[in-house]
Amino acid sequence: MKTRIILFFLLGCSLALSQAGKTAADPWAGTYKLDIAKSKLQPPAPREEIVTVDAATKTSVKYSIANTDAEGKAHTITYDGKPGTPATAMMDGQEGAKITYHWVSARHFTGEEHAPDGSTTTSKVDLSKDHKTITVYAHSKSARGVSDQTFIYVRQ
Repeated sequence: MKTRIILFFLLGCSLALSQAGKTAADPWAGTYKLDIAKSKLQPPAPREEIVTVDAATKTSVKYSIANTDAEGKAHTITYDGKPGTPATAMMDGQEGAKITYHWVSARHFTGEEHAPDGSTTTSKVDLSKDHKTITVYAHSKSARGVSDQTFIYVRQ
């Protein structure tokens, strides 16, 4: 579950950071659903995950994620920060990992996360040319070992 939470944080922030400003033309703004069948996830996979971006500017990143884990428990993850500056993500109202994002281009960026338990995740996030699919490549290291996952999100 912890690895999933880390990756959810990364995805949400990546959506928000990929554009200089939120406008009607912002290719990242909107709602995306995790395609579990196309994703390559470590078990147990969540039952459902929806990401909603509220702000995506050079000075503000704000998003929320609604997740239902494999056991059916609902979680809410929120992030409100600034690009290039570490900020704390919240899960169900509790402080989580410190996340820093680096915008690469209008359709690509990277992220670094440091969780309270010492685990780390680096990510690469790509928006498809047609703006309909987001792919998150995540590499995590923790006391349990190393894992690589690919998350595929489809615009709703």
